[in-house]
Amino acid sequence: MYVLLTIISAIRMQKAHFLDLIHFFKSYFRDSSNKEKIELFVERAKNENAWFSDSLIRHAMQSIENQFFDLSVWEQFFAEQGPPVTNVRIIGLVLAGNLPAVGLHDVLMTLASGHEAWIKPSTQDKALMELYVHIIQEFDSQIPIKLVDRLQGIQAVIATGSDFSSGYFAHYFAKMPHIIRKNRSSLAILTGLEVEVDFTELARDIFTYYGLGCRNVSTLAVPLGYDLTPLFDVLTKETWVLDHSKYSNNFQYHRTLFLLNQIPHFDLGNVLVTENDGLVSPVGVLYIHRYANQADLEAWLATHDEKIQCKVSRSEDLVGTIAFGKTQEPGLADFADGLNTYAFLKNLS
Repeated sequence: MYVLLTIISAIRMQKAHFLDLIHFFKSYFRDSSNKEKIELFVERAKNENAWFSDSLIRHAMQSIENQFFDLSVWEQFFAEQGPPVTNVRIIGLVLAGNLPAVGLHDVLMTLASGHEAWIKPSTQDKALMELYVHIIQEFDSQIPIKLVDRLQGIQAVIATGSDFSSGYFAHYFAKMPHIIRKNRSSLAILTGLEVEVDFTELARDIFTYYGLGCRNVSTLAVPLGYDLTPLFDVLTKETWVLDHSKYSNNFQYHRTLFLLNQIPHFDLGNVLVTENDGLVSPVGVLYIHRYANQADLEAWLATHDEKIQCKVSRSEDLVGTIAFGKTQEPGLADFADGLNTYAFLKNLS
């Protein structure tokens, strides 16, 4: 059972107070006196999710500090998105658990918009969310936030889950304002203009977090006749992923499956590459889609639009793409599924 944190429902966060919280977060993680406490939560996180290796957790936490605990970035965000609301609502947050503390963005957006956050963390990512909530409460115990087992009495919801659970969420929360997120993945669009450094950066997009995140590249769209050898030469160097038993087991399982079913593929020793017109590949597998021309590519992208989180490319002719190596560096305004969470929260009546 979670320990329910004390809360005063009528209180909302003012912009200045929220910015003080962000400053406190930054200071907290740089204060050596907090190191032992933080380490206890990190150890718990590793024990509750076998995917959460020490390096994965620390990479995620450092990324959070870099992306979310910068006062100047928040000042710019408020200047562009507007100040918090005055009409406080109780927001239910159903958080994902595929990456460490991946739901913190929703938590911060809820508080930044002036609302009250009731959090139902994933069973796969409780410890780190409890750490961040603990820090918020240490800063100010009256901040309107709490961890809950069930979402009852909420007035709006943001829920993230699988394609299966999203159907349940959509039905259960149909009568209230909601954002329901499904499975998504990311892709790279190669054109023939790439150089070796692009492939090195692309390897980060593919392998960071072992490919577990929606921002991980799981599919490559390449022109007909594209020579994949230079890319493969770079990808084969990322052998560190095999040090994780769950990644290695996934890789070995799909290698066996491909061999038994005689599925054509390239075995790079650390990832399997196969031609497939799908978008979401299994862990340890990278899909290749070959396109004939720009029109062919755009038609294929349109069929998968609802499944695409990020598109990376070197080409300047493609709209909505980001640079290689940047998928795991989302800013405050890089909202999941392209839906502006802050605007949704501000516009609640």
